[in-house]
Amino acid sequence: MRLIKLIVVSLMTMSLQFTQAATLNAQQALTEAPPMSLFERWNAPIEPFEIFHHVYYVGTDNLSSILFDTGAGLVLIDSGIDQSAEQIKNSIEKLGFKITDVKYLLNSHARLDQAGGFAKLKQWSGAKLIASAENAEMLANGARTDFALGNQLPFPSVKADLIFKDGEQLKLGNQVFTAHATPGHLPGATSWTTEIHYHFKNYKVVYADSLFTGGYHLLNNKNYPQIVPDMRHTFQTLNAIHADIFLANKADRFNMKQKLARLKSGDQNAFIDPNGLQNYAAKGQMEFEQQLQEQQRLARLKTLQ
Repeated sequence: MRLIKLIVVSLMTMSLQFTQAATLNAQQALTEAPPMSLFERWNAPIEPFEIFHHVYYVGTDNLSSILFDTGAGLVLIDSGIDQSAEQIKNSIEKLGFKITDVKYLLNSHARLDQAGGFAKLKQWSGAKLIASAENAEMLANGARTDFALGNQLPFPSVKADLIFKDGEQLKLGNQVFTAHATPGHLPGATSWTTEIHYHFKNYKVVYADSLFTGGYHLLNNKNYPQIVPDMRHTFQTLNAIHADIFLANKADRFNMKQKLARLKSGDQNAFIDPNGLQNYAAKGQMEFEQQLQEQQRLARLKTLQ
């Protein structure tokens, strides 16, 4: 009986936290959302291909969706926009799999371009959707409480089946997927790692979430007060990960097309990039600190006026 009470209290507390988090401060200016035409361009079709042993790209021209064959079912990370879902399903089938072979869907962050296709893909596959608590809230309301964008870019709502905290792991077949909390782009932003055993060697794969904060209000953000320390903690987290294969939720962030050209030319190790993650983190940190310094400079000027 006590266990049931504890569970009820825990669920009530979680519900209260979600309600509080879902209330955006009306005094906080929002960031202007990109036009839908940008996401539509990123959604241009591309043929699926094998990145590495049992790792496949099934996304679009610039919206990453990565498929892993674990030997006991498929795991899919991210889903593009709503219109991407049909492409992703077709790409999975072109590789010789069935959509019902997908057992788990993993999310990096709950915005239109990473989570818009989950509702359809979950329905078609019957897979369980895994997300952080903060992402799960936004998945459930279709990103209508986005701290930076408000309800400017809604997508079809979908329920997360499993809530993962930092360091929690999913085990399926030959694979173990580890969630890494990398907040900043969104409070629930999550990166994922796993290892591929091939030719008597383990290759670590990282799927890094976005580090982009362009247009964000970094100083005294009433909807996300911890954004600056969260971003800095995320840079530390990613720099501590040493991966052989660097992937990210936008194809251009890991030079997908250039590496694919090398792969098609016969370089089977085209996606081996041990410095890729650190280069990505360094670029992101430099841009973030420059943005923060500029906002601080403008704030100082304002106080002198």
